[in-house]
Amino acid sequence: MSTPRILIVFSSLFGANSSLGALAQSALTDAGAEVRIRRVREVALPRDVQPAAQNQPLADADDLAWADGFVFTSPSHTGLLSASIKAFIDEHHDAAVAGHYFNKTFTAMATAAFAHSGQERVVDDLNAVGASWGCILVPPSTASATMNKLDGNPYGLSFVLSHGQIPDPAIAREVLNEHLGRFAAVTRAVAPLRGRDGASD
Repeated sequence: MSTPRILIVFSSLFGANSSLGALAQSALTDAGAEVRIRRVREVALPRDVQPAAQNQPLADADDLAWADGFVFTSPSHTGLLSASIKAFIDEHHDAAVAGHYFNKTFTAMATAAFAHSGQERVVDDLNAVGASWGCILVPPSTASATMNKLDGNPYGLSFVLSHGQIPDPAIAREVLNEHLGRFAAVTRAVAPLRGRDGASD
């Protein structure tokens, strides 16, 4: 049985999505996946702002090609996904049209400073990207009782921050372990659709 290869892509100015990505990486590793975590290049920043996790490698075309599944996480900026995530998506449009991401799995996550300030819209927009790319969407769904320990968003995991940080890392880990464990299992199960025959490579 193949080891699923999962790419986590995040945008993070102040650290919340970088921390969320690290928690997701731990959950996926525990689920038996091989994981890469990558940041996007932050755009439209004042000169005196340095993005969080600036020492992390930047996501690129090779990472997207390597992965069997994608976890995208973005802050909510005025109810919209990060301009930096959008720029990264647009940069790889031609590869998507060429079918390079077809039948890979996709799940979305979002953060915001306040409840009801755009998280559902952000994950909906990210899910639309996954659908456009021909990915297999794996949302948490209303069937997950654990997911309801957060805010009950069935379209993608979303987190209301406290002073700019994930408020309860223990609950976040529990929810991520359940959802991303399932995500890794689905990614492994659909490997034959991507031409991977179950042999490790």
